[in-house]
Amino acid sequence: MSNYRRLARPAAVVGVAALALAACGGGSGGTSSASPSTASGYNAAMTSIVNVSSANGGTLKIGSNSDCDSWDPARTYYANCWDMQRLFTRTLMGYVSQPGTAGTAVAPDLAAAAPTISSDVRTWTYKLQPGLKWDDGSPLTTADIKYGIERVFATDIINGGPSSYYLTLLDNQKTTYAGPYKDKTGQPMVDGAPSITTPDATTIVFHLASPYSDFNYIMALPAASPVPVAKDTGANYTKNPSATGPFMVDTYVVGKSISFKRNPNWSQATDKIRTPHVTAVTVQIITDPDAEDQALKTGQIDVEQDGTGVQSTFQTQILTDPNLKKYADKAGSGFTRYLVIPPSVVPNVHCRRAIAYALNKADLLKARGGSYGGSIANTMSLPSLPGYDPNANPYPVGADNTGNITQSKAELALCGQPNGFSLNMAYVNKGKAAKVFVAAQQALARVGITLVSAPGDNASYYSTYIGSPSNIVNKKLGLLQAGWGPDFPTGYGFFSSIVGPPILASGNTNYASLNDPVINGLLTQSLTATDAAKPALFKQLDAQVMSLAVMIPYVYDYALDYRAPRLTNIYLQAGVGYIYDFVNIGVSDGK
Repeated sequence: MSNYRRLARPAAVVGVAALALAACGGGSGGTSSASPSTASGYNAAMTSIVNVSSANGGTLKIGSNSDCDSWDPARTYYANCWDMQRLFTRTLMGYVSQPGTAGTAVAPDLAAAAPTISSDVRTWTYKLQPGLKWDDGSPLTTADIKYGIERVFATDIINGGPSSYYLTLLDNQKTTYAGPYKDKTGQPMVDGAPSITTPDATTIVFHLASPYSDFNYIMALPAASPVPVAKDTGANYTKNPSATGPFMVDTYVVGKSISFKRNPNWSQATDKIRTPHVTAVTVQIITDPDAEDQALKTGQIDVEQDGTGVQSTFQTQILTDPNLKKYADKAGSGFTRYLVIPPSVVPNVHCRRAIAYALNKADLLKARGGSYGGSIANTMSLPSLPGYDPNANPYPVGADNTGNITQSKAELALCGQPNGFSLNMAYVNKGKAAKVFVAAQQALARVGITLVSAPGDNASYYSTYIGSPSNIVNKKLGLLQAGWGPDFPTGYGFFSSIVGPPILASGNTNYASLNDPVINGLLTQSLTATDAAKPALFKQLDAQVMSLAVMIPYVYDYALDYRAPRLTNIYLQAGVGYIYDFVNIGVSDGK
């Protein structure tokens, strides 16, 4: 979100029984009478559905400062793009359409009911509900779901998405399945048998490599979406993905715009999660964030889908004008902003610690928008995650958070670079990211560390720029801007993709390429640990990550969002990252 990585405000970790219960009970639509509703007001959409209306028709006009990383559900990994997937793709499970923390619950979507789970939590059986169709009218079957997930294994073509969950849970062979393009007769295997079976067109069974109580969340990720084999065009599938949701792609101009029209073969009777109201959705890509804000202010667009909130100029106007502020929301913190120091470029831990101590977190917070942009972060773990330690601060930078110059210089001496050194810093060269670069550059210059600008393109930044370990080495990227929130609201959903295996050649999300046995062991333990034991495990894991000085957190993120006065049924959805739930928004004027 401008687009950054997945952000979802974490809920409490739930066990298998509780998860299945939540799945059975949370299928209400976006305008359910059980949901709180309110008229427009500042921060109203955080906990309520604003301007509830049953009126249908019109076009929702969305702005974005970049194209999605991919419209292929298997390849996208930006939170705002996961939100956009709700327009046209469906999965076995999905996040309920509710504001506030209720939105972190998953419920059956394509599935008829919660899955049947074996006593060892390794076998998960789902049944499809009847009447499901593709946008061309052909029936949707479990074979489509199986094929969609098998595509994820073709990491040379289908890269950039959250593939690690599927690669590790659904294949434990010495020679890993390479996906349906290279291996047209094979399939992922666990313990010598197929890990995904489809006994009939409405039943799909997953046989996991290890117990995994969070598997319903994995089935709610866009990467678990069905794909019709006859329509699969591999790397080009992003240009015209097939639809199972209420909308389908109408026109797409890469890097400029995308529009959606209603899917005539979607049925409200089969969908308890989405309650669409508009007949069309347009996304206009406005690469200048301030110009995007101006379009929002003047009504050319209704809402921004970037997930980072408005820029400083419009933020000041909103906060000083009550007539603007009543249409704004301060989205909750579900994201850690951090700097990655790859050991492949900066191998000495003392050099990495010198960077950590020299940072001016007060200035970094200002760069992110001040108190409306977040709060100071001292550990990777979010405050709402199990295992967060509010007293942990392994690299203190002073009571005013401006830096510990003395300790930084001491670490420079220990790493054999008393006069400092030079680093290339990777970031997206627009909006808040560019300001973060300047703040970091000024802070590190105080101890002789020179930061050289090495910006990357927003659309490919995470997939192939810092998501490629070889690119990091080849371009000598010694400091990387990153942001991360849970892929799903558990401790494992936060940490596993950024500190654990596998480390991919492209689309890698473990940007530091960590392969630490202590961290790997704690992740493995958490998969079978009781809910009561998990906080201690993740506290220990967080401490181990911080001790290596490869990830230096500086802000727990917030974002100030603005919504056009004409919008109805609008709320911030926690499950998709405290971003407005676009699929259920209506317009009051029918235009």
